[in-house]
Amino acid sequence: MKEEYLLEKINETDKNELALLALETENNKRFNAEFIQHWYFDNPSNSFSLWKVVVNNKIEGYATSNNFKYKINGQDTKVAMPQNVLTSLKTRGKGLFNKLYFKTEADNINEKNINVFLTFTNSLSTPIFINKFNYLRGKCPIVFFNFFSIANFFRKDNFRLLKSIDEIDASFFRKAYHFDNAAIKDESYYKWRYHQYTKKNLHIIAVFDKKNILGYSFLKVEKRRGIKFLILMDIIAIDLFSISAIIAASFVFSSKKFYAGTVLFNLEANNIGKKIFRLKLKERFNFLVKGENDNHSKILSKIDFNMFFSDLDIV
Repeated sequence: MKEEYLLEKINETDKNELALLALETENNKRFNAEFIQHWYFDNPSNSFSLWKVVVNNKIEGYATSNNFKYKINGQDTKVAMPQNVLTSLKTRGKGLFNKLYFKTEADNINEKNINVFLTFTNSLSTPIFINKFNYLRGKCPIVFFNFFSIANFFRKDNFRLLKSIDEIDASFFRKAYHFDNAAIKDESYYKWRYHQYTKKNLHIIAVFDKKNILGYSFLKVEKRRGIKFLILMDIIAIDLFSISAIIAASFVFSSKKFYAGTVLFNLEANNIGKKIFRLKLKERFNFLVKGENDNHSKILSKIDFNMFFSDLDIV
């Protein structure tokens, strides 16, 4: 007898069952009830699309997108970012993965008036998104790894480590510089994005030019194979010309705190010049785009997006 399945919207009471499915299917410990609540239901954009497939009253799969405000080619735009699509082992091969994804896409298009989709996919889902969901490869931001430098010990500090994000004056968020072709972030976004971090895994530094604050740098502590380094998650800058100074100060902070280096996405304003002790990584991530039609998708695929690591849900 063929099993009947239902496609339904996810609600907050499904969190524990979704987390258990993620753990049992992919040993994904990060996709837990607390993360689901924070990442989707507490998102200040108040926009997301969450769908589940139910078989015999049990959740056997899910698809999600989290939605954000972007500025793309000078226009304020709503963007959906598909982030988690999964079906249980026993239901795979039945086309439910595709049905779940297209439910979220249709929901975003018809109910939320969204026609731009941006996503970072893993090696398994990338071919599916390209071949079945009609995504195109976007211009993946270049990743730099700036190594520890002893020379930074001789540079004068022009930064101060903050105790918390609450030390940033609310007026600075309102007057901060916004990149084109990037997410539009305000005070509520930053406080939401870093709510689950602690002083041990996140450093926020204020960067100065004499007595004037140029901006702030958000640096996440990462450890791989016993080696600690920093990830530049976000920058809040007073203007475009302060970006390079904030990045340079982040490198100095990283070395003086004895981290192995700093990872960052390249930005259009990153004019700090060539460095000997820097690793340049191209196509490090699978960055895919989709618009309202083929021509729109092609336009999106040619854009140099100004991304930060905070734009990824996996960091």
